[in-house]
Amino acid sequence: MRNPSVGLLVAALALCLAMPLQAAEPKTGDVPPALLGKDREGKLVDLAQHRGKVVVVTFWASWCGPCRKELPGLDALQKQAGDKILKVIAVNVEDSAEDYRLMMRQMKDYSIAMTRDRDGKIAEGYGVRAYPNLWIIDPQGKVAAHHVGYGEDSLDALVDRINAVIVAEQQRLKALQAAPPTSA
Repeated sequence: MRNPSVGLLVAALALCLAMPLQAAEPKTGDVPPALLGKDREGKLVDLAQHRGKVVVVTFWASWCGPCRKELPGLDALQKQAGDKILKVIAVNVEDSAEDYRLMMRQMKDYSIAMTRDRDGKIAEGYGVRAYPNLWIIDPQGKVAAHHVGYGEDSLDALVDRINAVIVAEQQRLKALQAAPPTSA
């Protein structure tokens, strides 16, 4: 005679295996997924290309009103800071080709890197569940901060956080230079 609890256990296990797993978002100090899609010219954008800079990665969609308010501010920040210490990368998630092309035409003068995550796999690697979803990556390639949403004071807080990461990196480099050499 068959045990009914074994049948329930098998059914529960099958259900769990069939459910898609949501990737856990990287935590502060973690190295996040490096590949961020292709830019407007079709070149693959990798966080390793920007090692030594503070990198801001924001996930956005055309239908997201707060995203569309955040992007001009991030572009202004990129233009003001320049490319030597800061790189802003805006990853568009799952927009149709038509919507994406329309947004790229509207943002043709933006200096931030624009990439596309057609199937949402990149966003999934970051555990993105809401938009805008912004990550600050330190010059060593590790997560320094994560912010979800956008408000009128968000950009000021973001600039303060980026400045704090830059100051921390300058202090780290100064400490390395001041440290006595170690013998091998």
